[in-house]
Amino acid sequence: MSVRSFVIQLQAGVGQAILPDHRKMVPGVQYVVDADTFSKISLGARQNVISVVSVNTDTVSTSGSIVPAQVSTGINKQAFGANLSPLNLITTVSPSLQTFSLAGFAAQGASAGGSAGAAAGIGTPQSTLSGAANNYSLTGPDGARYTLVYNGTASTISGGWATVWQDEDNGYVSTASGITYQVKVDGIGTPYQVSVNTTLSGVNGNVTTVGTKQGQFAGVTLVNIPTGNFGFVQIEGLCSSVAVASGTAIGATVGVSGTSNAGYAAVPASTTTSISGGVVTGSALANNVFGTVLTTPASGTNGQFFAQVEIRNVTKVKKPYNRFLNKN
Repeated sequence: MSVRSFVIQLQAGVGQAILPDHRKMVPGVQYVVDADTFSKISLGARQNVISVVSVNTDTVSTSGSIVPAQVSTGINKQAFGANLSPLNLITTVSPSLQTFSLAGFAAQGASAGGSAGAAAGIGTPQSTLSGAANNYSLTGPDGARYTLVYNGTASTISGGWATVWQDEDNGYVSTASGITYQVKVDGIGTPYQVSVNTTLSGVNGNVTTVGTKQGQFAGVTLVNIPTGNFGFVQIEGLCSSVAVASGTAIGATVGVSGTSNAGYAAVPASTTTSISGGVVTGSALANNVFGTVLTTPASGTNGQFFAQVEIRNVTKVKKPYNRFLNKN
């Protein structure tokens, strides 16, 4: 599905706002913005400033599966190593790490410290920590991004669920229920996610990781990832199948739900930012917001409902745009 444009307006009680294309928004007026302009609106503004009236799209596929652009044609059909097409690669799960190289997707590995390098690992080596995932990141032909993770929980994480980091340094993901997630502010009022220590099972006993991120949105699963398996999650771009609550409105800004073992994306209950004892609540970051719903939820597997969602992690800086003066 290709989104052409969005019809938006100010939320009740908001007096004015400026769009990335420099138009001033006033109450009671609807504005049409193209998809690129909409992508430059921060998730915080989507949550607290604007509301989406409607989404104008091309023909919407009724398929509940993930289908990246151009997976069956030309160079994008080629793959090496595991003999996988791009589509098969990102929807394949395995109890062991795989080495792969393929045309049509941009693939890279990077360490947790940010040092780039082909197939560089992150965290503790797998020989010590049972499921340490190499930090492989893929960018598909349509610009969507995926990353390799490991399900170290005791149960399968279903396809279409929003996952959070159980241990970001080592690539472990989980559903949000029971996982620590807290946002605080520093001395000058800058919000930040609190780091924690984790203890996970290793080959030669438990391994403790100091100062890892936990609870923050990690990505949406593309297929079921059984316990003890590696698989890819989508971290950015248009995701065709995200589990949401029945009746979630088109244009709703959704975040991770921490109240259920199921990884449903949910509309945050609180959107008014407040700080008490240094702890932040109600902000897009505190609500773990990660995307915008683009279609009406449709019934899917196991009584769940699924919608197409534009994913963009709240911690990622919004798309830059250039200001210029028209001298004509």
